Amino acid sequence: MRVPLAWLKDYVGVEASAEEVATKLTMGGLEVEGIEESALGPVLDVYVTPNRGDCLSMIGVARETAALFGLTLHVPAPPPSAIAPPPSSVGGAIAKQTSVMIEDMELCPRYAARLVRGIRVAPSPAWMQARLEAAGQRPINNVVDVTNYVMLEMGQPLHAFDFDNLAGGRIIVRRARSGERLTTLDGVERDLTPSMLVIADAEKPVALAGIMGGGDSEVGDGTTNLLIESAHFNPLTVRRTSRALALRTEASYRFERVVDMDGVRRAVDRACQLLAEMGQPEAVEGVIDVRVKESVRELDLRVSRVDELLGMEIPSHAAADCLRALGFEVRTEPRGSTDDILHVRVPTFRADILQEEDLIEEVGRIYGYENIPETLPFGNTTQGGDSAAGRFLMRVRNSLVACGLQEVVTHSLSAPSFFDAPDDASRRVSVRNALSAEVSGLRRSILPTLIDVAQNNNARGIQDLALFEAGHVWQTAGESEPTAEYVAIGGLLTGALTEKSWQREPKPLIADFSAARGIVERLLHDLEITGGGFEPLGDRAAAMPQFHPGRTAVVTLNGEIIGVVGEAHPRLSQSIGLRERVYLFELSCEALEAASQPEGPRFRPLSRFPAVVRDLAPRVDRSVSYSDIDSAVRSATPDILESWRVTEVFQGTPLPDEVKSMTLSFTFRAADRTLAEGEINSALESLRSELIHRCGATFP
Repeated sequence: MRVPLAWLKDYVGVEASAEEVATKLTMGGLEVEGIEESALGPVLDVYVTPNRGDCLSMIGVARETAALFGLTLHVPAPPPSAIAPPPSSVGGAIAKQTSVMIEDMELCPRYAARLVRGIRVAPSPAWMQARLEAAGQRPINNVVDVTNYVMLEMGQPLHAFDFDNLAGGRIIVRRARSGERLTTLDGVERDLTPSMLVIADAEKPVALAGIMGGGDSEVGDGTTNLLIESAHFNPLTVRRTSRALALRTEASYRFERVVDMDGVRRAVDRACQLLAEMGQPEAVEGVIDVRVKESVRELDLRVSRVDELLGMEIPSHAAADCLRALGFEVRTEPRGSTDDILHVRVPTFRADILQEEDLIEEVGRIYGYENIPETLPFGNTTQGGDSAAGRFLMRVRNSLVACGLQEVVTHSLSAPSFFDAPDDASRRVSVRNALSAEVSGLRRSILPTLIDVAQNNNARGIQDLALFEAGHVWQTAGESEPTAEYVAIGGLLTGALTEKSWQREPKPLIADFSAARGIVERLLHDLEITGGGFEPLGDRAAAMPQFHPGRTAVVTLNGEIIGVVGEAHPRLSQSIGLRERVYLFELSCEALEAASQPEGPRFRPLSRFPAVVRDLAPRVDRSVSYSDIDSAVRSATPDILESWRVTEVFQGTPLPDEVKSMTLSFTFRAADRTLAEGEINSALESLRSELIHRCGATFP
């Protein structure tokens, strides 16, 4: 907004220099970005934020200036002689010559019009042309210049129609009809849609509401009769139409930021006054004014709340004076010496004032932010700490780092991945206006981005990797919006897990399924989680083609699947150029956190009593998995069982083809005594019974 200082002084008698005015406005929240020189003298280049449409006018800036300098605002009022008596009448002679009908009051809640007959189109006075040029407008003729002058002065866009070119001599405010077209003042023919609001005569559209007029009703040298429009349009419909047609004007810029509905008639009266002062005929008596009743917005302001938010004590009368200076109506009602309540009526030109905090901001900037005393922060200091989720993730990280894995952090946005399941395309959460395909959607799994890290490292000659990441993933049920967001823990192993060295014989440890599973087991142990298990993919293999069907297991917790661990399918490794096998795991962090025990100091001294090792050699069907054996052992675990493991698996002659023999080694120990043979035998019998019952085991 360009504000010539000489023009500004018509409304507020400020004697300060342009630099002082600029500083005061900027400190008051209306930033002046620069000062330029013009034929009228200094011009302030004021940046107006989108919520302050009232300041897109000379009077709006003058109101701010008057409030900040403690001066009086002078707003020009059209004298009765300039607008034909009675000045405020609705209807009158004009009602017999034209009419206005609004079909959609929600999109156009107010429309006022005045009629001027016998006009003579000519250049506007030199003083008006100078002011328009200083404010950045190009003078055209007296009619157009008056409408632009009023827009700059009062913030209310106007439009003048050649009344003789309006079919039926009347105005209809309606939505455009399908197939309608309009050639606007810039000479471009535009296709209209029913979502657009237009100003029409009895036959066709003659203007885009709030944006630009049409060429058919343009004021020209031969115009003698004017219909001057002043209206209030819904900001959203103006913005949508402006964007759809790529047409932005000074009028649309103001309507998008809300103009004062209460100033609609004042603006059209002001235009008639200026035309009369130029020697043009007076307007036809009366005015057409169609409107909906506007509700009055009233707010209560607690002075104690002002003190609390601004950090300084402001007297009740001072807060009221600040608001009155900005055009607010304030009524005080003391309710005790420390709890005065101000009842504030918000003026119609301040659509941005919606709550008590907005009023406090107005008080603060007019009272002066520079008056807020400088004080050191005060209050009780407390020991900082991480959140429960943060502490849990640290336990996870410590466990995985102790297993030799290195943490990486990848982007939560990713490209469609070859690791995704075939049906994942429709379930992927896409990003609108993505910068590139590589960041076009929210990741549904940690594993694709870990594989990208492995691929990038492999391309640079690094083939031995042990990585993990804890990060957010998003799931959806085929809708446009994500239905779930949670933290997942993913890991990747490939190549050698220990350094290659001549000191290690015979060779370094290579990543395999056992290593990946062991890391998951170690994580569960460190988190003190019980009830964890591993189950073969089985029928789930078809839904997880990314994994090797025979070297993958789902991770369960008390029977519920919480993740997966296994070898990536060879086709996947080959497609990304990895020569070594790739082993992956991914777990739900929320499921782990819910099942884990709180971390705390736990010390259990080593037993000073000896351990007793006993073996069982059950024969089971080849289809019996390790997880089945593990489940049977867990269900029968005696108190004295310290640990157990599989030491041997045998298949072949002399056993039948469908049978395998397993050697299970059990370690028994008590913390407070030496075990008796009877206790050990009882524990072995319990284990034997569960293996027979759950796994169909036989014993030689």
